Amino acid sequence: MGGVANDHLQTRLGPRHTLFQRIALERFNALAQWSMPPAMRANTQLASAWTDADERVAVAVLHLNETREFMCVAFARDEAGRLRGFERSGHLPSARAAEQAIGRDFGKLLLEKTPTWPDPVKQPPGIDLFAAIAGVSRHEDAFILLRDGYTHAAAKRMMEEIGRWFRDLDGHFVREFQTSGFSARMWELYLWTAFRSLDFELDYTSAVPDFAMSKCGQRLFVEATTVSAKDAYTTAMGSGAPPKPPEKILPYLGNEMAQKFGSPLFSKLKKRDWEKPHVAGHPYILALADFHAPGSMRWSAGALPQYLYGLQSVLTPDSDNRLMEMFIPADDAVVGDKRVPTNFFSQPGAENIAAVLFSNAGTLSKFNRMGVRAGFGDAWVSLVREGVLVDPTRFGSEDRFKIDVESPAYEEGWADEMILFHNPRALHPLDPSLFPRIGQVRVEDDDYAETGPMRVLWSQTTTHDFLARRDGHPTWAKYPSEEEPT
Repeated sequence: MGGVANDHLQTRLGPRHTLFQRIALERFNALAQWSMPPAMRANTQLASAWTDADERVAVAVLHLNETREFMCVAFARDEAGRLRGFERSGHLPSARAAEQAIGRDFGKLLLEKTPTWPDPVKQPPGIDLFAAIAGVSRHEDAFILLRDGYTHAAAKRMMEEIGRWFRDLDGHFVREFQTSGFSARMWELYLWTAFRSLDFELDYTSAVPDFAMSKCGQRLFVEATTVSAKDAYTTAMGSGAPPKPPEKILPYLGNEMAQKFGSPLFSKLKKRDWEKPHVAGHPYILALADFHAPGSMRWSAGALPQYLYGLQSVLTPDSDNRLMEMFIPADDAVVGDKRVPTNFFSQPGAENIAAVLFSNAGTLSKFNRMGVRAGFGDAWVSLVREGVLVDPTRFGSEDRFKIDVESPAYEEGWADEMILFHNPRALHPLDPSLFPRIGQVRVEDDDYAETGPMRVLWSQTTTHDFLARRDGHPTWAKYPSEEEPT
């Protein structure tokens, strides 16, 4: 009787998969989503994912939104190590039928067939971020910890996969990532990853601006910039809890931070890249990140809208004596004898900037968390994230959270922390629908309005090495745990 019951159960579940094993959707995305055309990602939903034992072949079971059928798409590694689509099944009535096909004839075909790609891939060869570079005798400390440290093995593995698809257009990316430009280059790598996750097509025919993108028949350009610091290790991934913000935080945000944000933005403004023939007539965006001080991305973002729009947030009681937020014109930023005008978007030439894109998450912690979610990294290293969530549509809606990154309840996407500040005077405005599921700010007649889903205002990721190892780490690292901003 027991045998009959077991046979019946097996019939319901389908055949045991001996050819392929199921993998987490996060792992499949880390391995193969970079090769999926944006149209495929937009018109399908990933139902399940499978790989052979050595991840040479990966298979996605996709739900077709229009026909409500299912299909298997197989990916294999090419000569550059990238997983690229090479075979697909016909349409199937259910996810179960698709999974049965993977365990039977379709799966056997994939393992026996020599993958071929009839059309050359549009994406040029990628880069090896960790390759030895001739003539480099001094690497950035942050790079050494990433390359050799146990606690960031997940980030390293994730970056290796992404690097297979990332194009070094100016020829200096890997050298600067390993040496003097660690944070700035990491910011560019993060932007590329976030844009791909948002289903943008990327064009690599020109190195300036940094990103030429298209989506839904619209073309736009993005130039990356940062508020930088001299010590990349301390700001990028220093051990221990980040220091507290300045004691007089409001004057600091209104003056020092406005000048720090203004410096890279005005530098990009002077280059006038929007005048280049391939850029002219299209939205041009500046993407900004703050690496000026340890943990500064936890608190500095509040200064950016004041500087961009020239509006200062003040609290005032309403008729029921509840605090409400209002916006009034802000004074210029003054530090010593230096004065910088606020309202960047009103400055001469700024009408050519469609928007400023900001995120406080273009950091190694982001790559580490996403890598752990994909199953990468050392199994004895655990990540815990804590911080504050806000609802941009509801004033005062701050909720603290603390959660294990591998908890079933934890969710995170590449673009989650992004916020887009639209220029009300833009000559070529940006279509907000191109950036779904991120925060967006608009100002009309001095009316400040922010929309979007719940987002992380700031966070801190703590890494715990449960084996408390030291070998292979720089001696100044903190063990067994390290805390990093966002």
